[in-house]
Amino acid sequence: MRKAAFCGTFDPITLGHLDVIKRASRIFEEVVVFVAPNSLKNQMFSEAQRRQWIEEACADLDNVTVRVQHGLTADACRQAGVHVLIRGIRNENDFSYEQNMDFMNHEIDENLDTICFFTRPEYQYCSSSNVKELLKYHQDISHFVPDCVWKGVKNNENFD
Repeated sequence: MRKAAFCGTFDPITLGHLDVIKRASRIFEEVVVFVAPNSLKNQMFSEAQRRQWIEEACADLDNVTVRVQHGLTADACRQAGVHVLIRGIRNENDFSYEQNMDFMNHEIDENLDTICFFTRPEYQYCSSSNVKELLKYHQDISHFVPDCVWKGVKNNENFD
């Protein structure tokens, strides 16, 4: 079975993330989306909330499952029986970062390969960091996130 993983903090999931997941789901028989920790980032939303939003956003994709990742990406992929890691690239900064991460992941597990999807132009500036910054100032994020995230945020003004 051809399986791939897409790992990220998804804090929150954006339309750019969702686009990568949908495109990967057309290529792979199974896509495992891992809600991953990132010690360099402060999460705004709980792990459970992020997982729920991904599950809701991907409800129409039968071959997508969502799990919480503990530890390194390469270890999570190995434990899930995944040998392909999916990543999205918006710009040259993402490219350099992903190239470095591919090298490190390959050092940990030589059987793990990375496939990158170039971001569609309409999602080039769509990032969780940008969304969180807009939320801090109570701005409309509806054109950056799936409906389930927008509705969840609108219904809970105590997010900051």
